[in-house]
Amino acid sequence: MKLISFLLLISIANPIFSEETGRLDREQLEFRYTYLGISFIGANNADNGLAINSALKLPGPLYLKFERRGDGIDFERETVDKTTDSLRLGAHAGIGDILNNISAGGVDFSVKNSFEIYGELGVKSWSVENADFNFDENEYEAHFVSGIHFGDSNDWEGKIFLDISSEAEPIINDDIVCLEVDCPTIYEISDDQNRRFGFEAVYNMGKYTAFTIGASTNSLYDSTTFEVGFRINL
Repeated sequence: MKLISFLLLISIANPIFSEETGRLDREQLEFRYTYLGISFIGANNADNGLAINSALKLPGPLYLKFERRGDGIDFERETVDKTTDSLRLGAHAGIGDILNNISAGGVDFSVKNSFEIYGELGVKSWSVENADFNFDENEYEAHFVSGIHFGDSNDWEGKIFLDISSEAEPIINDDIVCLEVDCPTIYEISDDQNRRFGFEAVYNMGKYTAFTIGASTNSLYDSTTFEVGFRINL
């Protein structure tokens, strides 16, 4: 019920959407799905990093998205270098287009496209390196992202999303039995599911340029990540 109430609130808060174009000669929900961007990553308990993200519009509602992120994980007062690559196939649709195709008890819905719902599914790879802990591992995992996309493609637009995938987490293995007096500490990389919940705001400065800001919470590392970036729309 909270999610439904939130979606209805966004629908009411946004102005009535029309087919007229705005400052950048776009319709209000004519969001860009072909772009190249770079972002600075900062976190409250991890090292800073950079992210490169790009998207390519495909026929219909489909698009491809690629992301490469390089940052660090704080562990035992050291930094573990982490690189993450993700390739996903996405699809988007207006809320009105979805609900207007549904009928209940012979009653047809008539809802305006005040925002879009999107979903992305693909593969994610991560690698971690640290010579002190003898870390040098790579893994491939399934990756799912879903959320809502709202606002004005001629001005400010926003996304609220949920990102689910497995992620690398450095741990100390306490399960190994050691009979010696001075037992060594065993460091390993755990592969646990991570959930990121966050938002992204985009200001479209011109037809081909945009400024981005965002934040997300990380359930695995118990951290909050902030991002500031620049995007070129193609």
